[in-house]
Amino acid sequence: MQIETALSTYLLAQTGITGLVGQRVYFVQAPQDTAKPYLVINKISGTRENSREANTHLAHPRFQLTAFAETYGACKSIIAAVQTALQGYTGTMGGAGGVAVGAVFYEDENDLDPGPNNELYGVAADYIIWHYE
Repeated sequence: MQIETALSTYLLAQTGITGLVGQRVYFVQAPQDTAKPYLVINKISGTRENSREANTHLAHPRFQLTAFAETYGACKSIIAAVQTALQGYTGTMGGAGGVAVGAVFYEDENDLDPGPNNELYGVAADYIIWHYE
């Protein structure tokens, strides 16, 4: 299983997240006219550890998870649920046949401009996921 699939599967198994966004967790962008609120996952970097002797199979990509909602408060609640689910996680992410994760670290958070009519708020949080490929 790839880390992207494992992350999505894990997030969709967290009732603190699905209680807020349902099954609306997407990669790169949400489909047009998606009901709000929802969560979008983007892989920002795909860093891997290198060795001259052999492939370490150790990676630590950065993922950005962005909550979109009609209010800023709703975005912050979703990001708080993501923080609860991810910060310090260690184990097999994604269930049976998933990805061995050594640790997940919170890296950064920022607010997105809601646009001229305040039509859609967004809050993005970055996480580094150390795992074996």
